[in-house]
Amino acid sequence: MVVDALAAILDKAKAAGHIHGITPHLAGGAGISLLQYADDTIIMVEGSESDISNLKFLLLCFQQMSGLKINFDKSDVMLMGYSETESLAIANRFNCRLGSFPTTYLGTPISDSWLTVADLRPTMSKLQTRIEPWQGRWLSKAARTILINSSLSSLLLFLMSFYSLHETLHHEIAKIQSRFYWAGDNNK
Repeated sequence: MVVDALAAILDKAKAAGHIHGITPHLAGGAGISLLQYADDTIIMVEGSESDISNLKFLLLCFQQMSGLKINFDKSDVMLMGYSETESLAIANRFNCRLGSFPTTYLGTPISDSWLTVADLRPTMSKLQTRIEPWQGRWLSKAARTILINSSLSSLLLFLMSFYSLHETLHHEIAKIQSRFYWAGDNNK
């Protein structure tokens, strides 16, 4: 697959010392450099002059070899620990916009600081919009239980794989789920 080719290129570049992934102390010495899901890609490297130049070169090589176009105009460069001038210079080298935190990736909020209940609340509101079309009053209790466990809980488990949710959010989630579960009994 083409997606695997980019991962292989970045792995070879890391092994040769051309780029350095982040958090090498947590990821077997080489560091994390790539997260991908479908056509969403996050590439993470240290911000040294050589890492930036080498990454840009590798992306251009990947583009030529694969025939895929990397749309740098729609891409963001997110930096931590750099002045605004340095950050703009790095973004300009990639011909990308300079992004900022907090941001979202696959619906999950990502921040360079601690996330508050207010930051996570929009994700919780997705629960409510997911269950509205189901019209729980026409489903049996068993069907409602299956929907809660398969769909609603999967969103929460995904979010909790990143963050420890505040107790306030746990209570809100429980209310949404119980309202859906008991919706059918109110109309009988």
